[in-house]
Amino acid sequence: MINASLIAKLKETTCKYENEMVSLLSKLVSIPSVSGEEAEMQKAVFQLFSSLKGETTKIPMRESLREDPKYASGVNSAFEDRPQTRFFWKGKGGGKSLILCAHTDVVPAGNWKEAFKPKIEGDLLFGRGAVDDKGSIVSIYYALKALQEMNIELEGDVEVHLTNEEEVGMAGALALVREGFKADGVLVAEPTDHQIFDAGRGCLQFMIEIKGKQSHLGKKRYGVSAIEKASKIIESLVQYEDHLIDIGRGYPHFENYKYPGQVNIGKIHGGSFFSIVPDNVVLEGGVGFLPNKELEEIETDLKKIIFENEDEWIKNNTKIYFEGLKNEPYAMPDNHPFTLSLKNTLESLGRKTDVLGMMASCDARYYYNQGNMPSIVYGGINNGQSHAENEHVYLPDILETAVEYACFIINWCKKYN
Repeated sequence: MINASLIAKLKETTCKYENEMVSLLSKLVSIPSVSGEEAEMQKAVFQLFSSLKGETTKIPMRESLREDPKYASGVNSAFEDRPQTRFFWKGKGGGKSLILCAHTDVVPAGNWKEAFKPKIEGDLLFGRGAVDDKGSIVSIYYALKALQEMNIELEGDVEVHLTNEEEVGMAGALALVREGFKADGVLVAEPTDHQIFDAGRGCLQFMIEIKGKQSHLGKKRYGVSAIEKASKIIESLVQYEDHLIDIGRGYPHFENYKYPGQVNIGKIHGGSFFSIVPDNVVLEGGVGFLPNKELEEIETDLKKIIFENEDEWIKNNTKIYFEGLKNEPYAMPDNHPFTLSLKNTLESLGRKTDVLGMMASCDARYYYNQGNMPSIVYGGINNGQSHAENEHVYLPDILETAVEYACFIINWCKKYN
């Protein structure tokens, strides 16, 4: 375990970069890297990590990825101008290897007109991506910079993956996994407010189209209201959500969640005029589910709600589509050595933290499920403002997280002599 004098030296070295960190984060936040539009951001982080001792390379996202059975994306942007950045720092040998992953894309600004014009108020920096996930990129960079400035050499290899499209299906992480990059552990840097997540729930996006029979209001009973049929389906979906909650309560990693399953209808479109019985309704939504269910099971359950419905009209006049997010859940074994290494590192820094399941999806699922690598999610940044219209980060969190990452790198990869 890292000793107190080395921790003190790391803190001292990292603190020297405080002003640099603010300038760098401001620069990154000013780049509008909405999912599918990460080209400029990738150029910036490639240049940034090229300043470190190690090998920085551009890894293309191949068109063949779109044919991968595990591929899912909420955007359809060209891959060729968005290579992902990989940094590799070779160790002396004998230690365990580590991948640090953070994503370069952000969610859209929405109505926030100043989203990509970073603003500083006291210890807060406002801007889209300041929390999720550009603050994490800054913490990773300065963790490595501090280690290298102190001339610390490691036994194990360290690499950094800076991914695209995390917010819309995590295709970037899948692309890097399919390239064959491996490590003894993967730490996905996300704003978790000092919580360690060693599991993640799944998410399935769906669209349901209900056909009705149009007629005049005066002959309403001669028609079939697609809206009324949709309301029956929604009622069944609410009951299904209750079922997911019931079977999820007490499930390992997710014991602390009161509602460990979700079915949300996020969008409804239907009808054309107040006096016309509507003949078409489209429901769009998503299901959040724990690792006690497979993705295919959720699809089957939703199909049963439609095609085994007691309402014959619904059964024969409804279609369901699964396009967009198809995020599989994942769960690490309890008390895995990789998880305990991070937990012990944080305790050596005076921070006790819980190990929980994450009620969201992130890049970790691909590294664990498809890459067969131990994968955990951690960051010291508070996530309360993630995706918010006034997204802002508490700047001291970035500095503290950089120290935590640096200490964990030493503990996991081992300091050479």
